[in-house]
Amino acid sequence: MNKIFELIVFMGSLLVVSTTACNLIISQTGPATLVPSASPTETATSAPTGTPTAAIPTASATPEFAPFCQPADAASVSPSAQCQVPVAEESSTFCTDKDPYNLILFDKGLSYEVLTDGFRCSDAGMKGDKQMVTCTGQMASYFTINVCDPACVVPTVQALVTQCPQDYNYNSLQGCCTQEIQQLNPSCVAFQFKTTSCVANCSKIVRKSQCVKNSYACVWDYQARVCKMRE
Repeated sequence: MNKIFELIVFMGSLLVVSTTACNLIISQTGPATLVPSASPTETATSAPTGTPTAAIPTASATPEFAPFCQPADAASVSPSAQCQVPVAEESSTFCTDKDPYNLILFDKGLSYEVLTDGFRCSDAGMKGDKQMVTCTGQMASYFTINVCDPACVVPTVQALVTQCPQDYNYNSLQGCCTQEIQQLNPSCVAFQFKTTSCVANCSKIVRKSQCVKNSYACVWDYQARVCKMRE
């Protein structure tokens, strides 16, 4: 009975010693502190600090156009009311060395320009108050000359920009863009004349080039190599 009691006392003492030792250790170390886990570091994105590059202007797709015509422009460039319409008249036709010529007369001071290829005109002096011009070319053929009065011709405008927007036309007399058809008379008139024939007999022509020159009446026979009258 005493042994059992002693054993109970010993076990109780051992339990008290163990409890005291544990409390001492806990009081020295203190309660455990929970350290929060480090959150992932966020990388700050900074705005670029460089100087912004100036935008390069792009070339305009619209070209530079000439100015638009104003309604008053037409009256300002019209020929003078005192200008007369040029008149040219044929004086005679003749042949020289089998070449046809036309003698044409028009007023002094008028200018002329040949508009038909293969023809040429030249001054032939004065006849009274008329200026004489002789024109020559292919026989029995029509040709056209343009006769103008320089005092009445409207000069064209020397402009750096002659481009116009779509549906507009550049008017060189006014130097501007317009949609209207300006009937500005430069006092020029085209006249048509006809040369005469200087060939009496095609069979007398022995050269093909001369036969072709007189093709209005003659034709070159390539097989017989002769010039014949055109049928």
